[in-house]
Amino acid sequence: MASASPQFSLDELADRRFSFYPTIRNVEHNEWTLAKETWSEVLVANAASGLEIWIPRTFFGSIGNSDSPVLIVGLTRELEWNAGRVWPHQERLIEMPARKSSHKTSAVIAEPQPASRESVAESSVGRFLFAAVGVGLLVCLFVVMYAFDSLRSPLDFLFPPDTATADQLYVGLVGADGYQDVVRKIGSPENEQWISRPADQIQFQVLSYSSRSYALILMGPGRQQARYIGAIHEPSHKMLDSVKLAGGGTTASMLKNLPAF
Repeated sequence: MASASPQFSLDELADRRFSFYPTIRNVEHNEWTLAKETWSEVLVANAASGLEIWIPRTFFGSIGNSDSPVLIVGLTRELEWNAGRVWPHQERLIEMPARKSSHKTSAVIAEPQPASRESVAESSVGRFLFAAVGVGLLVCLFVVMYAFDSLRSPLDFLFPPDTATADQLYVGLVGADGYQDVVRKIGSPENEQWISRPADQIQFQVLSYSSRSYALILMGPGRQQARYIGAIHEPSHKMLDSVKLAGGGTTASMLKNLPAF
C-alpha cells in the first residue's frame, strides 16, 4: 500500500487560498482552499464554484514560500477532473479498428486449389500492414512514456548532452529574486520572453543568456510577482538549477512542466 507523501505539512494550507501547478484540467478556476483530510487523501474546495475534489496525498509535491498574491502548491503529476474524480492526465491513443472477416460459410466444400499469385501477394501485404501497425503503436507507447518521464531517451545513454555553461552565476540566485534582482546579480539578458498568455493564472518568463548557454526561468501568479525558480541549459532544455521550497521539495517539477518555447 502506498504511503502518504511526507514532503510537507497540510497545516500550512489551513485558512489560506492556493493555486495548483500544473493546473487541474477541466476545472476553469484555479483557486482552492483546504476542506478536509484523511491519512491518504485531501479534500480541496474550489473558491469560485464550490466544487470539492478528493486528491490522493501522493500527488502533492511541495508548497511555495510566498502567498503574495496567491500560494502555489505543486503537483507531482498533471491531473484532470473527469467522471466525478481526478485522474492522472494521459494522452489518448487512437486504436486501429479491427478488420471484419468477409468470409462466408459455404454449404459446398470446394476442392483445394493451388494458391494463386494474387492471394500470396495479398497475404504478404496483410502481414506488412499488421507489422507496421504494431510498430506504430509501440512507438506511440514509447513517446507517451517519455513525455511523462517514465522512460529516458535512449540517445541520453548513447550521446549524453553537453550541458557545459560559460559560468554558473545562477547558483547564487534564490527564490525571492525578481527580474531586477536577476539583472543586478547576473546582468541583463540577451533576450527575454513571456511563455504564458496574459490571461493565464500562472505566468512564466524566460531570460535567455545564449552566449553563456543557459536561460533563467521566473514564475509567479502575475507578471509583476514573477520570481526565480531555476535555470535550464538553453540548447538542450536540461535542468541546471532549481529552488528549494519552504515546505520541502524543490521547483524541479515546475521546470519539467514548462509551457513549450
